Amino acid sequence: MFDRDRIEKNCLRCKYLRLLDTSHGKCRIDRATLVELPTKGLEESCERWQDSGQQYFVRRGWLKAQKKKEQQ
Repeated sequence: MFDRDRIEKNCLRCKYLRLLDTSHGKCRIDRATLVELPTKGLEESCERWQDSGQQYFVRRGWLKAQKKKEQQ
């Protein structure tokens, strides 16, 4: 059975992250109040983290494809 308490709570797994490239993204948690969204590394985390669910696996696939393109 899947245990949500045991997953790594980093930005890549957060529902508020919008990927920019293979190592950074924008945190959209305060998008209504901030003009410039903060840039976060994919391994960073914060206390307002929320699980992105299936979106994590979509992001992993995109990252894998981008890294493959960079190697060619």
